[in-house]
Amino acid sequence: MPIQINEEKISLIHSSGSLVEVYFFGATITSWKCGGKERLFLSKDSKLDGTKAIRGGIPLIFPQFAKASEPSAETANLPQHGTARVSTWKWLGINVDNDEELTARFGLTDAQVPENLHKEWPKKFELVFIVTLTADTLKNTLEVRNKGTEPFGFNALLHTYYSVPDISKVSIKGLNDITYIDKVNNFTRVQDVKDSITIDQETDRIYENVPRDEFLIDLGQPGGVGNFTLKKLNLKDTVIWNPWIGKARSMSDFGDEEYKNMVCVEPGTVTEYVKLEADKTWEGGQILKVNNLE
Repeated sequence: MPIQINEEKISLIHSSGSLVEVYFFGATITSWKCGGKERLFLSKDSKLDGTKAIRGGIPLIFPQFAKASEPSAETANLPQHGTARVSTWKWLGINVDNDEELTARFGLTDAQVPENLHKEWPKKFELVFIVTLTADTLKNTLEVRNKGTEPFGFNALLHTYYSVPDISKVSIKGLNDITYIDKVNNFTRVQDVKDSITIDQETDRIYENVPRDEFLIDLGQPGGVGNFTLKKLNLKDTVIWNPWIGKARSMSDFGDEEYKNMVCVEPGTVTEYVKLEADKTWEGGQILKVNNLE
């Protein structure tokens, strides 16, 4: 069977043996096994019981990324990263199942958002999250439909946590010559002139209006084994995050030493709100590919 379902999650199993696991809570992908190895990071201390957003995998960020800076913003009273990742989604079924790919769909409407959050942003919307699995790729697509009579604005982001053998060997290529907002250093705007990004301290950057759609996450392994290619789809910004030592120790749902084995490379649209007219649909996503499988 290509699927295994219980009350908490669904596992999709491709004919090649690759597997993806999706929790109904947040429609959060918590595991992607490809070539016999786990490719996503999930903290050993993450809550998986619905009491807190899942720390790791691919949380879905909607309708806002950071806390709104303006008290008058429509999303001002929502928590950081919005409501989608802390709402329980519905399973909408499989719509492709063949030797090449396995595709499943998950849905969320405003009526499914927890009441205390829904009242703070009572927009009528419908989200569909589409997960497509092949032998060596994982595609995620988020569709947003405005079901109301007035336009609304939103952010969207795929908060992807990659599992890496050693953060000191990782380099991220494809973001050179792009301006980023450095959240660690008082939101200073910096032009990145380096050929690649390496992580040797707390890193929290928003790369704005990135013209390139494809990046390489180089794990620094011999022969490029296990490197990731990320292709973003209709998402204009990219966030790079690693909490490093101090912040890792301050988070109750993140192990003190786990910063050494993860990096977040997150395509999204977060520096500006997408304006969605009534009865219109927006779509964005990403395709992750594992290169040079062992």
